[in-house]
Amino acid sequence: MIKIAIYGTGAFGKIFFKALNEQIDYFINDFSQDREYKSIPICNISDIPKETKIYISPLQYSQEIEKKLTNLGFTNFLNFTSSVKELPNILELISQTNYLWLVNDKAKMLDINKIQKVKKFLKDQKSKDILSDIINLRKTLDTKYYIKPEGTEYFPEDIPILENLDSVNFIDCGAYIGDTIEELVKQNFPIGYTLSFEPDNKNFTLLQNTLESLNLKNSFVFPAGVYSKNTILSFSNNGIDSSASLDDTSSLQVNVVALDTIIYNSSPNFIKMDIEGAEKEALLGAKQTIQRYKPNLAICLYHKPEDLWELPLLIQEIEPSYDMYIRVHEDLCLSTVLYCMRKNNEKILMS
Repeated sequence: MIKIAIYGTGAFGKIFFKALNEQIDYFINDFSQDREYKSIPICNISDIPKETKIYISPLQYSQEIEKKLTNLGFTNFLNFTSSVKELPNILELISQTNYLWLVNDKAKMLDINKIQKVKKFLKDQKSKDILSDIINLRKTLDTKYYIKPEGTEYFPEDIPILENLDSVNFIDCGAYIGDTIEELVKQNFPIGYTLSFEPDNKNFTLLQNTLESLNLKNSFVFPAGVYSKNTILSFSNNGIDSSASLDDTSSLQVNVVALDTIIYNSSPNFIKMDIEGAEKEALLGAKQTIQRYKPNLAICLYHKPEDLWELPLLIQEIEPSYDMYIRVHEDLCLSTVLYCMRKNNEKILMS
């Protein structure tokens, strides 16, 4: 009889365990100090029979693990997408953790009237179809509406996000370790400057190392987040896939700044925001910058349920000259990104 294993013992691994009614033979974790969880052995991958059926639970590393298992000779495994589709109760289980947009109170996940307003701003049919699938997924938690991730985050091939620029003056809000700027360099597009914001000390050091290795001219970094004003905020980690959120009771404090207070005349033409649910406040803090320069925008919509409609409507209110697109680049609708460009792909001229 074929054995069953879950790859990973983190929060999602334990949710997978519940979804499988605790009927598995192994957990796989090469780095765990624990040797069992609820009487199920935690094994190294080298100890697992090759014919074992493996569910890959780490959401953000699913593709890497899939490649690793393939290289090791495993063939009977399901990546995160396939696992979700085979375990129809898993979205309900995840919602009980109130994970980012996927929350237990289903009423919070939808405002149909406002979402319909957003749909009118969307430029292409694909974006409208994606939004419809998101609505149905949130309404039913039925995995038949699960959206398979695709495309390169912030630089999808089917959205001409750089075409209306001669060179890119890029502001990276939530720069993490510099992975977005690495991807920008891969686009082989002229770069005027990059300006990165990252409040986490560990990430900031890695970000600096990345930028040094890329040897970019005019590359600047700020050890701060972005917000509606210059202040200090408290954040906390919710314990699932290292996701952070605003929390006034937390002792973890970070400096944040409003873009309008520090951009001056630097003429940005592309702004990305992936900042743990502070996107709305950050957009308010960049209102003058957006109105003056009308930069292309790539704004994450998945940290809070209401981001799906509040952020597009806010951008439309701040600057109504944008066409909007939506794409999903990660499992579980993580990295659902709103792309905004001048209508009719109008060329952005630097003032």
